[in-house]
Amino acid sequence: MTHPLNVTHSTPLEREYEAWIIRGIEQYYQSIGKHIYVWAVSPMDEINWPADETLIVGKKLIGLQMKKVTYRCDGSIPRKFGRLNWSFHNPRGQYDLVLKFPEIFYCLPTFINRNLKDQALSHCLFWRPDKSKYDKNAWYDNPNALTPYNSIGTTDRWGKFIESVTECTLGKRIESISDAKNYVDNLTSYMREIENLAPKNIETNNIPPENIKNKNEDTYVYLFGIPINS
Repeated sequence: MTHPLNVTHSTPLEREYEAWIIRGIEQYYQSIGKHIYVWAVSPMDEINWPADETLIVGKKLIGLQMKKVTYRCDGSIPRKFGRLNWSFHNPRGQYDLVLKFPEIFYCLPTFINRNLKDQALSHCLFWRPDKSKYDKNAWYDNPNALTPYNSIGTTDRWGKFIESVTECTLGKRIESISDAKNYVDNLTSYMREIENLAPKNIETNNIPPENIKNKNEDTYVYLFGIPINS
């Protein structure tokens, strides 16, 4: 059996997780005969809207931010899922973006074995932080971690998450193409605001190396136009 916490060759990169998860979502909808519209939004890009408005109108809009998972080994054999953790420090402003827009969720992989790439969607948490608990770290299950998010492993998986979207308790319903345009305009405006207000020179002496922003790392979010009609 392929264990999700064993490393095959190397730990996956965040971009690899993104590709696997998006492919899994697209395959899910293909298997039930529905089309899903997926695109990435960044503060630097222009949006070219589809000529066929039915690709987005009448659907629910959901945003996802995929984050790479880290395994903090404590020597346990077999490995424990409770040692999985995520950092939300970078890109700059992304955490605040998720807090501001209730349609955006973190999609958090719970595996580090790339042999599970075809089952990536089944091994992810769909989670949002609480505005009253501002902390940029989370653990699968570690009661000793100094964060209010020290045990998020029981949060929604794909099945429960998409059921909530379908029942209209999550996501933004798009009634017209102008709805979508206005939403994305607000989203990109806030992204640019964050970029402009963020300090240009940050003291990094006390920040772990993995939490220091790479100069080429941009803020962006994947938006999904999810069909909700039978």
